[in-house]
Amino acid sequence: MIKTKYTGVYYRENQNKTKTFYIKYKIKGKQQLKKIGTSAEGITAAYASKLRAKEVSVDRLKDDAPFASIDKNLTFDESFNLYYEYSKYNQKDYYTNLKRYNKHIKDEIGHMPLARIDKRVISNLKKVFLSKVNDRTKKPYAQATINHFFDLIRSVFNYIINEKSLNLINPASSKSLKRLKVDNKRERYLELDEIKVLFEEVVKEFDRKFQHTDVKVKILSFLMLSFSTGARLGSVTTIKKQDLNFKQKTILIKNHKTGKTYTGYIHPKYEDFLLKRCNDLKINDYIVSGTKEVYKQPTINYHLKPILDKLFNKGLTSNDSQNRAVIHTFRHTFASHLAIDGTPLYTIMKLMNHEDISQTIRYAKLSSDNGSVNVFGLQF
Repeated sequence: MIKTKYTGVYYRENQNKTKTFYIKYKIKGKQQLKKIGTSAEGITAAYASKLRAKEVSVDRLKDDAPFASIDKNLTFDESFNLYYEYSKYNQKDYYTNLKRYNKHIKDEIGHMPLARIDKRVISNLKKVFLSKVNDRTKKPYAQATINHFFDLIRSVFNYIINEKSLNLINPASSKSLKRLKVDNKRERYLELDEIKVLFEEVVKEFDRKFQHTDVKVKILSFLMLSFSTGARLGSVTTIKKQDLNFKQKTILIKNHKTGKTYTGYIHPKYEDFLLKRCNDLKINDYIVSGTKEVYKQPTINYHLKPILDKLFNKGLTSNDSQNRAVIHTFRHTFASHLAIDGTPLYTIMKLMNHEDISQTIRYAKLSSDNGSVNVFGLQF
């Protein structure tokens, strides 16, 4: 960063000569760095210095800033672009959000100033989303998908309100917008013999299709880490060589939903394969991809969906979420077999990295200690 003539005011300049201004100051002895905005938005070093003076003096009268009205008149499209630049370096699903925005949201509210997007606009937007038909399935979009649309809108508003210190109400906040109800509790899990068949089919199919590539190794690595940890797809693909400790038999896992890290374990059945895989990798390489690039979710779906459909989904409709075997079924399989083997629910909760025991209680019915013995022993 380049220092300006104003105390505590710095800037970075991009290839287009646009300056992004930052301020540095201390609160209770702790150094703070805050992004103010860019020269393209009308921000100057003098204005940044004025904001810094307010921060230092704990004077947070934001609405008298000379560019507040300009910030409020940012269109949603301009706001999304700022959010996207931030998300590229801070979120793993940034590209999914870009596609989701361009396809579903941009044409609806992208042209509107933030201050004009209120509850009425969001309510009308919900009606639009509910009436849309998925080009691929020729059916209305699932309610969970529509919730994702509004999650993105809410995130953009939260980011801009925070970054620009705007006195705006987020019209897509949880208080303003009621989420659509979703019944996405999958009941399907793979039996032990089905897991065996899945591995055999993967080896057979990939030996036939990809004899001269390492695709088979990547997919097998993904399956072994999935069944060892029960982690979500995004967490499995971001496990690095350095996250595996073969002495302790542990795996360090990042929960991308919460941003927290937790510990899983290497199943003995998969240990030799994973050890050999790690021996071929550099310390910062991802286990699944074998490189410093994360193996993409669409690629995994492309390879595994046809196999899952062939083995387990014959005769099931595409919207039968409770009975179809999908990649998330691997996570459900992990927890289900723990419960079947009598693992305490609290232990399953920790291994699944659930935030609350209510997320884990669904597996109680599979436990060998589910009360059946007590019922059968009643002396009627």
